Amino acid sequence: MKQIFTKKQIVFKLIFSFLFLISLVIFYKAWQNVSTLIAFVLAYSVAVFLLYLDEQFLYKFYVEKIDNGEERSSHFPALASRNFFFILMLPFLSIFVLTSSGSVLGIALILAINFYLLIEVWQLRDEFLLFKDRFLALSKIKTNSRMVRKISWIALFYFVFLLIILYF
Repeated sequence: MKQIFTKKQIVFKLIFSFLFLISLVIFYKAWQNVSTLIAFVLAYSVAVFLLYLDEQFLYKFYVEKIDNGEERSSHFPALASRNFFFILMLPFLSIFVLTSSGSVLGIALILAINFYLLIEVWQLRDEFLLFKDRFLALSKIKTNSRMVRKISWIALFYFVFLLIILYF
C-alpha cells in the first residue's frame, strides 16, 4: 500500500491526539474520579489506535481485492473509518452521544475519532487528489481544491461546535 502520510505526519497525529486528550482530561474534569479518568483515557486511546490500525493494518482484512482490469488512480485502500458514508453519519452520532448518552466512554470515543479525522483533514487540505481519494472516494460530488479547503474549515467549525456542546 502506498503511504499517504509520512512517518513524521503519523507521529504528529498520534502525539497531537494525546495532547488533546490531556487537555480534555483537565477541562472536562475527567480526573475527579480515578475510575472515570481511567475509562476516559482508555476509551480515547482505543479510538485513536483503532483509527491508526485501520490505516496501517486492518484494511487488509476487509478490503476486497478484485482484479477487474481497471486500476484506480490512487491505489489507496478504501478505509472503513474514512469512508464517505461513515464521515457523513459521524456528526449525527457525535451530537447524539455528546448530548444524550451521558457515557464517558462514548464521549471519549467520539471526541478521539473526530479529532483524529480533523487532523487528517487538515494534513490533506492542500493535497486535493489525496483528500478526494481518502474521504470522498465513494461520493459523486465533483470536488476541487477550493471545495476541499472549505470542507477543512467546516470540519474545524464542526469540531469546535462539538467542544461547545461538551462543555455546556
